[in-house]
Amino acid sequence: ARTRVLASAVRPARVQEAEELRIAPGAPLFEMRRLRYLDDLVVVVEHNRLPLALCPRLADTDFGTASLYATLRTATPGQFPRVADYSVEARQPTPEERELLEITDVTPVLVATQLAYNQDARPLELTVAIYRGDRYRFRASITD
Repeated sequence: ARTRVLASAVRPARVQEAEELRIAPGAPLFEMRRLRYLDDLVVVVEHNRLPLALCPRLADTDFGTASLYATLRTATPGQFPRVADYSVEARQPTPEERELLEITDVTPVLVATQLAYNQDARPLELTVAIYRGDRYRFRASITD
């Protein structure tokens, strides 16, 4: 597995992001877009957004080599994803997604939206992951 960071920055949270992450509009937000590969085949474009206050080190970390979740675990206090709201939908890719995911035919994409919560039930990460439909399968165990 490998990652290619397309962009990362700290910016003010937009109103919709702030509502979902339960932070103030305009609060510092760490944002990253990256391609994720398995066996040198591109699988997903990820767009991660996290409140910078939960882990200020996000702004200075090279996620081309570092793990996002390992970085969160070493924050002070440590941030541990515990549960997430997750939805998946299929659609046709945009021209940019076709290029990034190296789609040359009619392959659809699966768009997964995830809002992960930390050990204190506080929103930790808002992610939209756009998977090549022919390189991703979602499986889940449902418990009561």
